[in-house]
Amino acid sequence: MWAQDVAVPRRGTSLPAFLGWVLLGVCVGAGFGFPAAIGLVAGVAALLLGGVLVARQGLVPAQWGILTGLSALPFSIAWKNRNWPDASCAPSLPVSRCSTSMSPVPFVVVGVVLVVLGVVLFVRMRRAPRLIEPPTRTRRTR
Repeated sequence: MWAQDVAVPRRGTSLPAFLGWVLLGVCVGAGFGFPAAIGLVAGVAALLLGGVLVARQGLVPAQWGILTGLSALPFSIAWKNRNWPDASCAPSLPVSRCSTSMSPVPFVVVGVVLVVLGVVLFVRMRRAPRLIEPPTRTRRTR
């Protein structure tokens, strides 16, 4: 067996690594989806963590999982607006507050695009690069 015949898995191509980056993307998306005081701090902290991980690991295919994880934010907004076009009113003591919801369809489309894009890029980058063999020289006989 020759060295070029041995298949060595590339760094950052495992499914658990991809799911870890998906979890980081969910944290970033959820952080920016929470109320401002908590969400902004959580979102920025998750982005900094991602930056540290990229700096330490270099670019690996599993990092495309962050796109898949970021789909949590548009999906949560779509879920919140699932009763569209109804207006929801919350009775309170002095006055009642009413709010209208937006169409959830654009948020679902963005979420699906992020999921598909993250998974497809991970699978494509996971494949080993094709090696181009240099042309072989033939020895001339006299």
